[in-house]
Amino acid sequence: MWVEALLDATGRRTRRSAQPWPVIESELGTELPTDYKQLCEAFGVGEFSAAVSVLCLDDTLIGDLLTSWRGLLEDDGGGGELFPPHRIHAPGTTGGLIPWATSRAGDLYFWQVTGGPADAWPVVAAMEDAEDTARYEMTATGFLFRVLTDPGFRPWTVAPTVPQPSFEEA
Repeated sequence: MWVEALLDATGRRTRRSAQPWPVIESELGTELPTDYKQLCEAFGVGEFSAAVSVLCLDDTLIGDLLTSWRGLLEDDGGGGELFPPHRIHAPGTTGGLIPWATSRAGDLYFWQVTGGPADAWPVVAAMEDAEDTARYEMTATGFLFRVLTDPGFRPWTVAPTVPQPSFEEA
């Protein structure tokens, strides 16, 4: 539902970008949410409203989900030092954060891996240089839609400065 809303809001048609989900999920040690997979397949690699980049896999491996996750996992060391009280998700463990998008403002958007199904994982958002995180009981695509279209979705929204959502392929 949210992927269709994002396609409508940006005036785009689905792209059908192939993603190697079994490889990605095997390395992460967990399944990923269905809506995120649909988002990456529909849009491919690029930037929404010159503000938010979803970490889909591309041929150059620049800024993709696995590269970002590996870097954060290495920096975090599993100790929860980057985003207290959260740690970065490590394969073979329950819990932790997996990044799914970044913003030009330096914000990071994660899923909080829970013991439940991936489609029910909440979003955790962190501002650059901020010690606090915010948790949202919504899908990644629902969160992204609000960032792009809801002027009241502070502090994450870009809608006041970019009233017409867009998507630019990388």
